[in-house]
Amino acid sequence: MKAAFYTLGCKTNIYDTQAMEEILSSAGYDIVPFYDIADVYIINTCAVTNVSESKSRQIIHRARKTNPRAVVIAAGCYSQIDPARLLSLKEVDGIIGIADRDRLPHLIAAAKAEKTDYVMPHSDAALYEPLRIHAYSEKTRAFLKIQEGCDNYCAYCVIPYARGHARSRKIEDILREAKELAALGHREIVLTGTHIASYGKEGQGASLIDVIEGLQQIEPIARIRLGSLEPKILTPSFLTRLQACDKICDSFHLSLQSGSQNSLHRMGRRYSAAEYAQIAGNIRTYFPTCSLTTDVIVGFPGESEADHGESLNFCRNIGFMKIHVFPYSAKKGTRAAQMAGQVDKQTKQRRSEEFLHLSASMQQAFLQDAVNTSAAVLFEQRKDGCEEGYTKNYIHVKVKTDQHISGQIKNVYLTTNQGTYMTATLTE
Repeated sequence: MKAAFYTLGCKTNIYDTQAMEEILSSAGYDIVPFYDIADVYIINTCAVTNVSESKSRQIIHRARKTNPRAVVIAAGCYSQIDPARLLSLKEVDGIIGIADRDRLPHLIAAAKAEKTDYVMPHSDAALYEPLRIHAYSEKTRAFLKIQEGCDNYCAYCVIPYARGHARSRKIEDILREAKELAALGHREIVLTGTHIASYGKEGQGASLIDVIEGLQQIEPIARIRLGSLEPKILTPSFLTRLQACDKICDSFHLSLQSGSQNSLHRMGRRYSAAEYAQIAGNIRTYFPTCSLTTDVIVGFPGESEADHGESLNFCRNIGFMKIHVFPYSAKKGTRAAQMAGQVDKQTKQRRSEEFLHLSASMQQAFLQDAVNTSAAVLFEQRKDGCEEGYTKNYIHVKVKTDQHISGQIKNVYLTTNQGTYMTATLTE
């Protein structure tokens, strides 16, 4: 039996897909590329925006078209929050949410006979589901999931309804999997989860910085990279301990969503614009060459032109390396979907373009500042005669060379800013 997977959405979904692949592989399935003819297709869906839901449905349709006789399973966040919609699709044979994924082989067997719903409602008593990965498909970098769920319930966000309440993985299990991944040759570990800043908040005795310090002690690991962070975790005491971990990558993705104080309040974010700016400044004190990236929502209900301008100026003053821009998309079941002052599509498009232009100019400035400097690069792949990889502060680097150095860390001299990446020469 052949099974094929398709993943939409975040790094957490990437990890979940890899874990489900291992579950099916252990059950005797051969895992094949998604566009091959397979007996089973599993689409790990995303529900963070209406666009991601639409794309999930398109991929489901594509799977059925590729092999009309296959079993098609929809998994993940979209299945969890709207199981009736997905199960009503003629292309879908079965659905499973974000729990009990070890039952996937049983779901496939049941779905061969009739449409089957394996989506379990969330429970406040639910514990972290013990998914794990023993062999990661990428050779250099591996994602390591440390927690699930979120308790923030921001006004615009559907993810707490999809992923459930925050729950953390046991630190000993995290370190055990990290050692296994390191033994397989992975040089960089990326910590991921729904809301990794909340790790350990249930009172299990360990916090996010404890996890990082534990990973620091695993010798084969060369780099530790953090997923998206809520800014308020980055206190001076946290940063002091983080700075002492020389394997930490100085690239930080700090959730913002808006630089307008009015918008932040309506969104239900748990920090002020002033607090965010102070935290960004503190990070640069401890990590002077760091890159800061963020997410911004434009056209949130009630966002005036003044709010939009305030947000633009705030981001310009912070000096992000890159901004991921999202036009606001009303999600059923969230508070924001019912708010007055919904912004029209044309205005959201214009504001998005202004933020994208700002993001491109800031990325140019960040890369230009790195010209004629030295850096260590973890090379990940060879393409078109070049070795490609990333610096610790997440500059994409290409080196024209005959050497095959993927999986190795090499010192380079950064020579030319190419807009979204830099060219360099090897110095060793």
